Amino acid sequence: MIEAAFEEYISPQIYKVKHNLFLVQFKVMKTLPAYKIIKNGLERKEINNDTLIIDTSSGTFALGLALVCHHFGLKLQIITDPAMDKRLKARIEDLGANIIVVKEPDDKGNFQQKRLKVVKDIINLNPNTFWCNQYDNNQNMNAYEDLANLIAKEIGTDIFLVGSVGSGGSTSGTIKYLRNMNPYIKMIAVDTFGSVLFGLPDAKRQLRGLGNSILPKNLKHNLYDEVHWISARLAYKWTRDLHRQFGIFSGGTTGASFGIANYLSSLEPHKTFVFIGPDDGTRYMDTIYNDEWLKQNNLEFPPQFNVLPEEIKASDIPSCNNLDWAFTNWNRREVEIG
Repeated sequence: MIEAAFEEYISPQIYKVKHNLFLVQFKVMKTLPAYKIIKNGLERKEINNDTLIIDTSSGTFALGLALVCHHFGLKLQIITDPAMDKRLKARIEDLGANIIVVKEPDDKGNFQQKRLKVVKDIINLNPNTFWCNQYDNNQNMNAYEDLANLIAKEIGTDIFLVGSVGSGGSTSGTIKYLRNMNPYIKMIAVDTFGSVLFGLPDAKRQLRGLGNSILPKNLKHNLYDEVHWISARLAYKWTRDLHRQFGIFSGGTTGASFGIANYLSSLEPHKTFVFIGPDDGTRYMDTIYNDEWLKQNNLEFPPQFNVLPEEIKASDIPSCNNLDWAFTNWNRREVEIG
């Protein structure tokens, strides 16, 4: 049972975008796994009143964890990087968390490995530390059983599920439980260029909130049927399209999933598509919803240019770059994670 204090953040709205396309939209989805992880740690007595909770995040997991730790009166340390916007940082700090910003990326332009090193250094200095480890902690995946049940109840199980992948928890967890009801449900992953999750080389990523420069254990590759890689500028265009056309105010990861689900649902009008929206648009008023910011950062998308996905064969995935949209038939392939 989830405390009522979190209902606003973890109870999604379901929108029927068109006759065969549904959106499951959260306000702050990562509150769900944050609650599951902390609650489990408390029940197992791995966390006490003096424990320092720690993890690395530049987005909504940090906010979800801050909300949960504030609720339980726990100390929280977040390790982040400059991608965390000022408004989000201020909100997390107002909830009592301490934030360390790693300012220099690695030689690939990413921060994840350096952020993880800071986490491990702090753990080594403080024996009473609880690392949530959202990437490898299976409580992340398990938190999405209720979401699977909600989708099954309100929409059904004869569906195609579309969702963005970062830690792997939401999509791997949701589809794992849905396939207990219907093993034939297709899972379509949304990733971005520069992310290593499905075989691309590590590189600087413009689109945040999805993708990764490490391979999380919560990402179960054999659950995915298809993978799409999206550029930042296309994801932001789709985010604005979702708002302009349907009045749905969302973040960039929701927009990325919308564009793919909308396209695929138009190709198969007799099939039902469901896409997951991890957060609303509140954090993005100064960026995605700001035309001047898009222009200054060369993220405007030509209004008359209709991009179509380019299919990439499995053997060509490592060379896939400089595109706005590419996809491959993943076919539930296994990947070894060390």
